[in-house]
Amino acid sequence: MPIYEYYCTGCALDFEVMRPVTKSDDPADCKHCGKPAERQLSNFAFKSNTFTAPKFKASLEKPLRARDSKPSEESG
Repeated sequence: MPIYEYYCTGCALDFEVMRPVTKSDDPADCKHCGKPAERQLSNFAFKSNTFTAPKFKASLEKPLRARDSKPSEESG
């Protein structure tokens, strides 16, 4: 099963969830506050004895999502 990355806008938590591909687009409940979290884009990674994936350098640019420095005010 693949691992998907999620971001909770309520408490600004990044977390990962291992789930089937059939549920990949479903929101995941935040592990901290329980609100639905948004799935994030991430790099695909795999390990193989016959093929070596290209080496990706970590991006120093701002992530695709714009994060506030503080969680939303709706989280209580």
